Amino acid sequence: MTLVGPSSVTGNTLALSHCKGSCANIDLPALGYDTFCRSFFDIAAAGKLRAVATGPEIRREMRSLLRARRLYRPSRDELRILGRSTADGFSVVKVEFDLECGVPVRGCLGIPDGEFKGLILLGHGMASTPERCFDDADKDYMNALGKHLCQDGYVVWCPYIVQIGNQESQNNIAAMLASHGISAHNLSCASLDAGEIVCRKLTGASGLNVGVYGVSWGAFLALHLEAATGRMRPTVVSGYMRDEKKFLMSSVISKNLGIELAAYIHFANSRAKYTGWQLADLIHPCPLFAEIGSRDGANATELGRDEKFAEMQSVYASSGHAHLIDIDVFDGVHEVSGKRARPWLYGHLASPAYQETSRLKNAIAL
Repeated sequence: MTLVGPSSVTGNTLALSHCKGSCANIDLPALGYDTFCRSFFDIAAAGKLRAVATGPEIRREMRSLLRARRLYRPSRDELRILGRSTADGFSVVKVEFDLECGVPVRGCLGIPDGEFKGLILLGHGMASTPERCFDDADKDYMNALGKHLCQDGYVVWCPYIVQIGNQESQNNIAAMLASHGISAHNLSCASLDAGEIVCRKLTGASGLNVGVYGVSWGAFLALHLEAATGRMRPTVVSGYMRDEKKFLMSSVISKNLGIELAAYIHFANSRAKYTGWQLADLIHPCPLFAEIGSRDGANATELGRDEKFAEMQSVYASSGHAHLIDIDVFDGVHEVSGKRARPWLYGHLASPAYQETSRLKNAIAL
């Protein structure tokens, strides 16, 4: 099924120009994510997809992007436990469950051995996997962020962002889902948001303060999730701050887009609108911290990094919340740092102000 996978295939190996292809060549076949993604087409062919969404309400301004009035909600079925593993100071449970629209979600919940300090919803980026986020044996640009968060005492939910290693595969799956009235963007945001339910079912813990940490494409999802729901959870975005119009017209993205129609369906519905001041207008006063590598080609100054952050900063300042937004341009490439971001996130989660800004904590009914 060539339209599902990357355009560059050598024998049975998926070849990527970034991360040396280790995610696609090692993780995807070994962990079954290639089969998992292709199963979506079988589910669609069997008539099991439904354009149903009854989860948290989506703000009117974001509905054109997420193609519904609400996020997709996890079905009432039990979680399917796919595996458990232990590490230094924490354990990881791999689970799968279905959303009400008929699409399955697969992800990992990292559980600290000691007392829980809070819950982090972690959105990984393209060409990575949840398992890789909890293991530093074969690092990629996620830099084992999930492991570090768990070792600091936080439960971490990281769902698999559906793709088979690159932009083309994500576009094709998104196009197929769109043909059945289902938004891949809504699917990804709903998968991330389901972390509170997964955590409660697997650990029994409720009332945890919740933060969001998105990396690369996952950062885009993190921003849109908070803008869509208005929950005001402290949020870190790593590897994302740019003018989306400049990015979509640049060689950085054009080299990735192999199928124009699929890409059009995926990027349509005003994706480029939800950046800069328009986005800040929706999410403020959500505590927001951005971290960008100084040599990150996808978020370079020529792609509007400084301009877009200044726009967002201005919105926060004009509403009297200048202290709730910050940025760290660290010495690095397109990767996670966490040096300033993690202490910032922990501080906001432990702050008494959290109770005021994250008003919907505990509001999810099982």
